[in-house]
Amino acid sequence: MRNLDIRKPGSRCRAHAAPALFFSVVLALAGPVLIGGAAACRSKPPADIPGQFTFRGVAVHPAAVYALYRSTTGQIDLAAFETRFESRQWEDMPGWWVADFEPDVETGRIPFFAYAAFAGPLSGGAETYVLSITFNQGDQADVDNIILLQKSGSWMGLIRSWTEGSACNGGIHSERIDEDQFLYARDLTPTGLLDLAIGVTLEINAHEDLESTSESCFASANFVYDLTQDLEDLISVRLYDEPVPDEKGRTERFRHQSCFNRIFNDYLARGKTALTPKEVDEFAIRFGDECILKAVPARAAPVDK
Repeated sequence: MRNLDIRKPGSRCRAHAAPALFFSVVLALAGPVLIGGAAACRSKPPADIPGQFTFRGVAVHPAAVYALYRSTTGQIDLAAFETRFESRQWEDMPGWWVADFEPDVETGRIPFFAYAAFAGPLSGGAETYVLSITFNQGDQADVDNIILLQKSGSWMGLIRSWTEGSACNGGIHSERIDEDQFLYARDLTPTGLLDLAIGVTLEINAHEDLESTSESCFASANFVYDLTQDLEDLISVRLYDEPVPDEKGRTERFRHQSCFNRIFNDYLARGKTALTPKEVDEFAIRFGDECILKAVPARAAPVDK
């Protein structure tokens, strides 16, 4: 962004040459004034505008957010923070800022940390922001999360951190803010879908009973977080509208996957792809009845002798 000079004409800081006859006198008398004027003319850091996640007029460095995210104290002083890594706008992700770190020698991957900031309601005090973050520490998959923080001058404090997710196992998308409500979605594996049910106890082991891989995206959960009340609610769950066939050599590796697929496909066939929280509970109850209880062999009746 271009820095604009908004001083009035005639107020430019310029030291004019004094006539030779009075040079020594002027220099002696005006020296302190010139020094003070030069100090006053030094450009001050741009002021931060409330609601813009910046420090000294520049977007907060992703490495600083990462340091806060990993901090044991939950706060960081931006004025004292230093990093040799560059910050840039993410070309493929409008509104996101990213910093690349040292490449992993063994894997060749480039670790990074990126964020998108959403300003909360302005109250005239400390600024509140919700940040959607994603990072990679050299692993195979990127990790997503959401954090809530406050910024006051150069200080940032971490208020709350959500649960990390990755790809189909809780990957975050569709973030937006509407006044004091932050809305977002998470991708769900079969286990993630069933875990949303309330009042339904299912003893399920991921990777044993149901598949739970980075490609096991069966649904998406929509959440809303109220910044004013500090409350989060599940709004709905959308089942992805592609039937899931059993695959030989894959589906049978999971104890209840075939049964889950059957129920899932039945919902799609009946056009039940948008579920309310209550309907998510009903889905889980049906899974428990048809897949778990029926899978347990009935206890043999005692034989009279």
